[in-house]
Amino acid sequence: MKKQIFAVVITLLLATLACTLQNIRLETIDPQIVFISEPVPQNARETELIFKMSGGKFFITPDASELIEGSIKFNVEAWKPEIVRRDNYVEIKQVNPFNIKGFPHSDIENTWELRLTDALPLRLSIEGGASQNIFDLTGLQLSRLNISQGASDTTIRFDAPNPILLQEFKFTTGASSADLHGLGYANFQQMTFSCGAGDYTLDFSGGLNQDASVDIKSGVSNITIVIPAGLKAVVHNRGTVSNVNTRGTWLVSDQTYSTLAEGYTLTINLNVSVGNINLNYEE
Repeated sequence: MKKQIFAVVITLLLATLACTLQNIRLETIDPQIVFISEPVPQNARETELIFKMSGGKFFITPDASELIEGSIKFNVEAWKPEIVRRDNYVEIKQVNPFNIKGFPHSDIENTWELRLTDALPLRLSIEGGASQNIFDLTGLQLSRLNISQGASDTTIRFDAPNPILLQEFKFTTGASSADLHGLGYANFQQMTFSCGAGDYTLDFSGGLNQDASVDIKSGVSNITIVIPAGLKAVVHNRGTVSNVNTRGTWLVSDQTYSTLAEGYTLTINLNVSVGNINLNYEE
């Protein structure tokens, strides 16, 4: 009898919760578009760009005639973007993006489509929640790149060399998927990649201008590392993951994997707990 009463109570609670959730769906408005046109600073010095979005779709491409050009389309009033400007600093953010009443649903829209200039050095920071991202950073002058996201699906491309040294390169995400292409073109010395459960590809195509190192930290994930032909790479497996798969010719000694190439060295430090590591050397 007690079990039957308990089951009835649970059923009533779930029914009440379902009705409550339906009543607090995130309220939407008619779609709004904010057009972005931020001029290049007259002094043409290094400029800091910070983008903070709540989640949705985010596209970045190069070749803007201004510092930043594009549009932001949204239909949640709390997500109206705000622009903060001072000297060589521009921040575009959504006002209180997480202080909303209700739960997201399929009808909401939050799409950022921005183009950035390649005319001056940039310190670029991107913060976001659950999102779909395509960032084409080809040819931009990046001195710092810091990307921090929640659960997301992200593609990053470098199809031509970064003209200046990328002094800081950090990528942090939750349970996600990410494809990073042309990392050799990024022109970095030190890169940090931290991720939650998911599938990740780090493709180091492009030439190194100096020795470079990458620290990869993850819990449960599948990580594929692509090393182009002729690149000297040394991969240290410092975590507990034992499932390391290789393609191409690697010299293996204990938990260190090396390609038989000369020149600048790419050193990768793996700290992965559980999952699969795929090391692909494209000879």
